Amino acid sequence: MEFTCCAKNSSENENVSKTYAFLRAISDPNRLKILCVLQGGSKCVCEIVPVVGISDKLASHHLKQLKDTGLLIEKREGKFIRYGLDKKVIKEYKKIFNQVIK
Repeated sequence: MEFTCCAKNSSENENVSKTYAFLRAISDPNRLKILCVLQGGSKCVCEIVPVVGISDKLASHHLKQLKDTGLLIEKREGKFIRYGLDKKVIKEYKKIFNQVIK
């Protein structure tokens, strides 16, 4: 079996890096649960915590990780921040992921 590196050029290397960041972001079970919760629409931390079963502080940590990867958008509503899925970014990650594993 012959192995060829998928990172032959800078564009492919960037795709590998983005895929790594995406997989790392979703590798935590709590972050996956948060993504599942947000499929139903945007939510604030106080709505996410009881469903996922984690503390506010831990939820905020995971939300930051997901936001830093670009998977989430946030919208301020008064003193609350609502988090939602950035479907455009998720679609791009799907495309990149499919290119890397083809």
